[in-house]
Amino acid sequence: MKTYLPTKRISQAFIAVGITTILIFLVNFFFTREKVIVRKSTFNIGQISNQTIVAPFNFYIYEDSEVLKDRQAKAEERVLSKYQFSDDITFDVQSHINDFYSLLDKTFLQDSLNSERSLTLARNGYNLNEHDLNFLANKDVREQLFEFILVQVKNVLGVGILKSEPNNEKITLIEGNTEKEISVKELFVKETAINYILDQRTPRFSSDEWKSIIEKILNTILLPNVLYDRDATDLAKKRASESVPQILGEVLKNELIVQDHQKITGDMLRKLNALDQAEQKRIVTEQAGKRVLSHIAEFIYIFIVLSLFIILSYFMYPELLMTFSFFRTFLFFTACIALLLILVTNLTTWSAYILPLGLPIILLAFLIDVRAAMIFGFVNYFLITGLLDWKIIPAMTICLSGMSAVLPLENPRSRRDFYNAAFYMLIFFIALVFIFGAIQHTKILTILNDIKWGVLGVLISLVGSMTLLAPIEQRLPVITNIHLLELADFSNPLLKSLTEVASGTYHHCIIVGNLAEAAAKAIGANPILSRVGSYYHDIGKTKNPEYFVENTTEKESMHNQLTATQSAQIVKRHVEDGVKLAREHHIPKAIIDIIQQHHGTSQIRFFLNQALEQEEEIDEKNFYYDGPKPQSKEAAIVLIADIVESTTKSLEEPTVEEIENVVKKTIKRLIDTDQLSESGISLKELKTLQESMMPILLGIYQKRIAYPE
Repeated sequence: MKTYLPTKRISQAFIAVGITTILIFLVNFFFTREKVIVRKSTFNIGQISNQTIVAPFNFYIYEDSEVLKDRQAKAEERVLSKYQFSDDITFDVQSHINDFYSLLDKTFLQDSLNSERSLTLARNGYNLNEHDLNFLANKDVREQLFEFILVQVKNVLGVGILKSEPNNEKITLIEGNTEKEISVKELFVKETAINYILDQRTPRFSSDEWKSIIEKILNTILLPNVLYDRDATDLAKKRASESVPQILGEVLKNELIVQDHQKITGDMLRKLNALDQAEQKRIVTEQAGKRVLSHIAEFIYIFIVLSLFIILSYFMYPELLMTFSFFRTFLFFTACIALLLILVTNLTTWSAYILPLGLPIILLAFLIDVRAAMIFGFVNYFLITGLLDWKIIPAMTICLSGMSAVLPLENPRSRRDFYNAAFYMLIFFIALVFIFGAIQHTKILTILNDIKWGVLGVLISLVGSMTLLAPIEQRLPVITNIHLLELADFSNPLLKSLTEVASGTYHHCIIVGNLAEAAAKAIGANPILSRVGSYYHDIGKTKNPEYFVENTTEKESMHNQLTATQSAQIVKRHVEDGVKLAREHHIPKAIIDIIQQHHGTSQIRFFLNQALEQEEEIDEKNFYYDGPKPQSKEAAIVLIADIVESTTKSLEEPTVEEIENVVKKTIKRLIDTDQLSESGISLKELKTLQESMMPILLGIYQKRIAYPE
């Protein structure tokens, strides 16, 4: 019967497929974009043409790119640096002169020593000593000096002061809206401006002392007012570069470029190269629309391919969609394989044969089963073919060799199965490479090189799958056979405590395990999970072993000291204790579920009848296990095996008929009390299960012949 899948789950699957499609498409788009290669004519100057070439359309002859760059660079070099007259600085300098004069007058109005006046001026940036101040003590002298400096500074600022002398002999000077080309020698720098002013001194200030005073004042107040304008210079260079002509001429449609048997000249070669470039541009322009359609088609193709996971799962393996973490794992592995393939083929010189497709296939075979791994490989064949530019043979080689890993993994039970899977992959890969190589007449060195990359891919698959199995298993609601077999080791602390503290329960669990394993094999459930789940199902009895009949040898039962309700609570508690112990020891959820569900919500009949006989005031819910009912076939099998084993053991003289009757009655009672309805087990499977348990029960409990002494 096909599992019903809710519409919401299907919608979630398509959303996940859409997100994965977008991711793969974007990476493929950005790493495999077409590059336009401008090719040059195969002709050379002096060569004799073997054909007549006529212009098929109008096109321009463009300057050679290297020549154009050289000319543009020279054009930029010819641009003069641009400098700007700063009216603001001119105004600021004149203001500083007025401020200095005012400060000087104010200083001399105060009744203080020259040393104090010198300090006041120094704090304002003027480095005049006491000796200098003696010369400036007279107010009329100060006024004459002020007028002299003001006039001379105005003159030099009007000419212009540069911060430093440029490398070029000429510059372009911008003043307002006008520009003019001038010689650098026509302008001052600060040093030459000061020297010029000193040369203009009147006889009143001709002494060396006055020269020193004037020089100190000018060094403080004089600033460059012709400033370099980087933006204007860069803009001028850009315009000069753009002004260099890129087009040397135009060839008209039907114009003769070269005749057959004619010698190629430089002018002809330029026209031929221009024709090639023009044809390339026309192709790019004409195909732009086609490329857009191509990318849309690629996106749709990837989405359809990934949607195959949903289609195949829906009809062949609904559990993959019901357990959505499995489906997400499929898409995650697919995205990783696709992205790795895109990066390898576009960013490296490696062969695509290094792609470790076997890694996720091996992991899926261990984590889920071979059927899931085959679905994954089948879908990825179509995706890999598209990503390899429709190269079918490499895609087929990668996928068939990767899928061959499932051959020894029908029922993986040990780490040796990893090596078996890698061996099959290697054999298939080498065989396929040789077969396809022979069909295509490939050189032996090429075949050996392909094998080298394939061996690396197999090694990555082997090491990667062995390394990643455990961490991925922890994130999925699944338990591998390897992990189960490790848990079945009786040196495990929980099982060891069972053998030491509750030996009767231990023997009971061993027999239940044998029954459960045989039943699971018969109906196609997981036999290893059924057996290991049986080993742990009664682990909670180690908390109070003496209250369970299989662990006592005395005739006096511990329950004789308790009421029926108290006894029922102790018996019920072994399920809760078992779940708690399992969680403390990090036992996987699949086994914890079996521990929790191995009694379902069934009735504790013995103590309920006892309570009724003793006429106790009881709450019947205290005489039912808390459940839940078995949610898997394996949990249902353990429930049946548990009851069958304990019931059969209580028979005084077990016969074939009695044992068979116990099994039938047990199954019928569980069906009648609705304990198996949520496990997914069918009536046909229950009949098969019953038949599979009989040989083991008969081997254990049937009476043997008494041999004479």
